[in-house]
Amino acid sequence: MRTQLLALIIISVICCSASYAQKPNVYDPPMIHVEGGTFLMGNENGNSDEKPAHKVTVNSFYFGKYEVTFSDFKKFIDATGYLTDAEQPDTFRLKNGLPPRGINNGTWKMDSKGILVSLSDTMKPVGNVSWNDATAYLGWLSKATGKKFRLPTEAEWEYAAKGGDKSKGYKYVGGNNLNEVAWYGGNSDNKSHNIGLKMPNELEIYDMAGNIREWCSDWYGETYYKTSTADNPAGPDRGKQRVLRGGSWGSEEGRMRISYRNYEFPYNSALGFGFRPAITDEAAIKKAAPKPADDLMKDFDSKGFIDIYGINFDIGKATVKAESFPVIEQITSYLKEHPQVRIMIEGHTDNTGKDASNMTLSDKRAQSIKAEIIKLGIDAGRMETKGFGSSKPIADNKTAAGRTQNRRVTIKKL
Repeated sequence: MRTQLLALIIISVICCSASYAQKPNVYDPPMIHVEGGTFLMGNENGNSDEKPAHKVTVNSFYFGKYEVTFSDFKKFIDATGYLTDAEQPDTFRLKNGLPPRGINNGTWKMDSKGILVSLSDTMKPVGNVSWNDATAYLGWLSKATGKKFRLPTEAEWEYAAKGGDKSKGYKYVGGNNLNEVAWYGGNSDNKSHNIGLKMPNELEIYDMAGNIREWCSDWYGETYYKTSTADNPAGPDRGKQRVLRGGSWGSEEGRMRISYRNYEFPYNSALGFGFRPAITDEAAIKKAAPKPADDLMKDFDSKGFIDIYGINFDIGKATVKAESFPVIEQITSYLKEHPQVRIMIEGHTDNTGKDASNMTLSDKRAQSIKAEIIKLGIDAGRMETKGFGSSKPIADNKTAAGRTQNRRVTIKKL
């Protein structure tokens, strides 16, 4: 009996050890809850791409208390063997129109002189990461933790930088004395520093004013503020470069204002490029979302179709945003009440891009809605999808409101 018990204990220890060994050594970053609200985004006294200053509302979300460190990023590399854009062979770089990388360009694990990062520097924010590298890290972290990490939108970044609903209207992130809140060109000794050494802002978030410039999820648009939606703007539908916000250890004082915008190709990196994570507060968004009229589907039987404008779509991820779940639920309820009905989900978009891109976007819009309805228990065979691109506009595409209407979804009865 004692022998059998000992054998069971040994087997249990082996199984537990194997299970533990399979779990990646993941650093689950501390996150700050940012209560949603409305603020004035941009700066009438800034550069042309900071104008006009305009009111923007953002939903509640979670934001990284600190920038992602070298130590954090190394865990990702060790677990996956990922090769960053800066480490790619010259054949890859030339394919993307970039010159060959020499050792002086550096990578995430070395400085501009080719010197490897020392163990004493592992709590510095990781640099030399591209937008692609940042999103790859966050994708890995999401799978490893079960949380939905992502980059912040530019609007979320600026809202958090200004202190959110606790803002005191400081000139810089966290205060009016730049030396107290940021590592920048005037005090950094031309290098980054360990996270959390300067004063945090009103939300207890550190280093947004400097230390490392941070990637956002948005495509960059020089004139985007002129046509930006007021509700949770996420940047242009398409572009060539991605947004970077916040100053870095090498930035001059004039570039340290909260509203200052920067941008770069998503596959490019530099020592001053880093990032911090964000997570959508889906529960709060769904709770606060305006409920669609109970009779959203009332004309469906008589007309055979309905146009829906209230479905917010995350183009980068090709998914429906949380605030639109109530609309999805109502469509699903109708299908459950009418089990014999089959539908066509048509996606439409505006004509601000090329035809091929418009077709892809509109098709993804339709497919994302189908995917959410399937999650709620409707058989995939009852739905078809089709993208129409910008071929069927119903409003003036020259206005923000018109473009919103053109980016609609039509549900048709088959």
